[in-house]
Amino acid sequence: MRSSIKAKRAIGLTLKYLFLVVLAVLFLFPVLEMIFKSFMTDQDIRFGLLFPSEFTIQPFLDALDAEYFWWLKNTLIIGVVSMLGITLSSSLCAYGFAKLRFKGRELCFSLVLATLMLPSICMQIPLYKMYYAMGWTNSWLPLIVPGFFGGGALNIFLMRQYMRGIPDSICDAAKMDGANKFVVYALIIMPMCLPIVGYVMLTSFIGCWNDFMTPLLYINEPAMYNLSLGLYYRYVNNAGSIPPANVQMAAATVMLIPCAVLFFCFQKVLINGVTVGGVKG
Repeated sequence: MRSSIKAKRAIGLTLKYLFLVVLAVLFLFPVLEMIFKSFMTDQDIRFGLLFPSEFTIQPFLDALDAEYFWWLKNTLIIGVVSMLGITLSSSLCAYGFAKLRFKGRELCFSLVLATLMLPSICMQIPLYKMYYAMGWTNSWLPLIVPGFFGGGALNIFLMRQYMRGIPDSICDAAKMDGANKFVVYALIIMPMCLPIVGYVMLTSFIGCWNDFMTPLLYINEPAMYNLSLGLYYRYVNNAGSIPPANVQMAAATVMLIPCAVLFFCFQKVLINGVTVGGVKG
């Protein structure tokens, strides 16, 4: 009897894992195809091969020129500064909604959450007119400065939910010892919110790294392009000669590496940030 139950359980687990493997292969097939083609020769791509007949790194040598590394540097600067601004401002807003008592707190928080229902496409024209009037077009300011003013309603919500799980008695004890609100925030609340802080930092950096529409709207100078916009003008919207497909795949593969490394190194932070941030409070 026990052996039959174990056999059924083993068969069920085997079928489940096979199903998950098939789904993983389907979802990862475009990524794997991109990686394989980045190591192919032009002849292999013309023949439509799925795997390279011989591996070559020449496409990477052709793709990674000085201009590519310049765009990479721009993307790192924009991503790091935006990540710091988004994390700092969203944590400050969340601290106010979670631990400070003031009239209209719940109403203000409801209005913040209501902005999640606004389609981002509806805000592009008003924001562009505002930034144009301020003289911010063709600069990095529209990409960086907004992150310092709230950091996004979703990030505020997640941090606020996590901070609500921290007992108020800890903050009250610190205040009785003479700590003001900013000391409580910096030395007590933030160290206890590292999981959700790590999640916000990772997602904000990856979002800035992959951002295409915002630079497309505001940046015109090639020297100020980020990586996604630079690759678009080089390989898609290019009136001249477009490089071979293997060079394009090599450039995209290198752009994928930082996000993949961050995910595999900090996937527990990403998962715990969502689950804990959603359950706390």
